[in-house]
Amino acid sequence: MSKQTKVQIREVAIPNVTISACKLRRAYNGKFGLQYGAHLSGDGLAELGLKEAGDGGYWYSTNAKYGAMDVTVPPVSIQDTDGNDIEDDLENGATAHVLFELRDYPAGVRKDGTKFKAGTNVRIVAVRALDFNTKKSNQDRLSTALLQLEVDSDTATSSATAVNF
Repeated sequence: MSKQTKVQIREVAIPNVTISACKLRRAYNGKFGLQYGAHLSGDGLAELGLKEAGDGGYWYSTNAKYGAMDVTVPPVSIQDTDGNDIEDDLENGATAHVLFELRDYPAGVRKDGTKFKAGTNVRIVAVRALDFNTKKSNQDRLSTALLQLEVDSDTATSSATAVNF
């Protein structure tokens, strides 16, 4: 019978975090399969144990799917200050309060026999966006441009007028 060690779980709220390269709502295909991630900067992040970025910020990433188990991880809950759900990723430069869950785990041995050191797993639990825009799809941007040109999306007429964003 193996000795069970208790994982220590803590929550830390960090106010006024600047978020860029946000993929917390829609996963991307990363080095380890589907992942959620973001670039974070602000006071208090250094103590969490996130990977440092070259610009003084920190990279956050976590699995969006665990391949061997075929388990999908839900995206991070993002709300505005009124408590309304935000379904899209945040644009670069968004400011938000972020709740992190920190799980301290002991050193151990994997199933394949390789050892691993004790550490802390960092997970974003919730985001309260203060100052933000959401990312738009290319279709959303096209619809906006057509509205600015006053062109009905069902109309087959053409115009050579450009719209800058």
